[in-house]
Amino acid sequence: MRIVCIDGEAQYRDIVDRDVARPLAAAGHTFDWFEERFDDVPAAISRAAGYDALYVVGDQGPVPDGLLRANPGLRLVSFVGTGARRFVNMAEAAETGAAVTNVPDFASASVAEHTIALTLAVARRVVEGDGIVRSGRWAKHQGLKLAGRRFGVVGAGAIGSRVIGLARGLGMTPVYWSRSRSPERDLELGARYADLDELFRSCSVVSLHLAHTPDTDRLVGRALLDLLPSDAILVNTARAEILDTAYAVELAGNGRIFGLGLDVFDREPPEPETIPGAGNIVLTPHVGFHTDEADDVFRLAGENIVNFAAGTPTNVVS
Repeated sequence: MRIVCIDGEAQYRDIVDRDVARPLAAAGHTFDWFEERFDDVPAAISRAAGYDALYVVGDQGPVPDGLLRANPGLRLVSFVGTGARRFVNMAEAAETGAAVTNVPDFASASVAEHTIALTLAVARRVVEGDGIVRSGRWAKHQGLKLAGRRFGVVGAGAIGSRVIGLARGLGMTPVYWSRSRSPERDLELGARYADLDELFRSCSVVSLHLAHTPDTDRLVGRALLDLLPSDAILVNTARAEILDTAYAVELAGNGRIFGLGLDVFDREPPEPETIPGAGNIVLTPHVGFHTDEADDVFRLAGENIVNFAAGTPTNVVS
């Protein structure tokens, strides 16, 4: 098979050369990698011409609509990550007969740990304290003790369930909301279910762990955010589209809530003028998944291609 990545990024090149290009070559396939950003849909379509499979990193956004239709020879789209539906037009893939694969549950532990890191950084004002010391000052600031408080998890899938366990380890009482629930699930998680209004009203930490779908688009908006108590910390390591981020930043910047931790943004990277300056807002550049172990996602997406070519497809998204 001839495979192409039309949306690569230089920071991944060494990983991809080692863990993707070489194994694919060893299996008799060719792999081409473009780092230059494509300017428009025709440019993306042109890059994919003549190939059998797309290797999709997603750094430049979704696969442009019409690309699969314009390149009917593409038999496979291998997405590097879990959320393939956000980056691939599944209806168009079905129409053209292209299979779509992903790498499920590749970074649950990494993202869960990053969630707790942001929570602690906001609660103990770690970034602000670091700046104080580095500037040669020595000023005390008041943090928030988390033990004994309630930790609300919105979305109790692979990542959210791990966050529940970590929150319990901090001496907090986890509660959760999920689009599906059962008494058996409550027992499995070791946490009590709460509806969204109760969760936002009663928790000192609220962490978001939902996929972005039409049902969850801006689900966490003003109505829910206004329920947060003044000592609340809000953390989003999921998808920016599920949160009214601008309003959350406003609440934190005005001191209406204790603080905010963000790893995802409506535009990545965000425009400089939109970056909040408040010390109680901690930002990271969408790196919740980015650990040595989670970087294995690149290799696993390549293995999906090898398996597909061998007639034993793995991790096909239906």
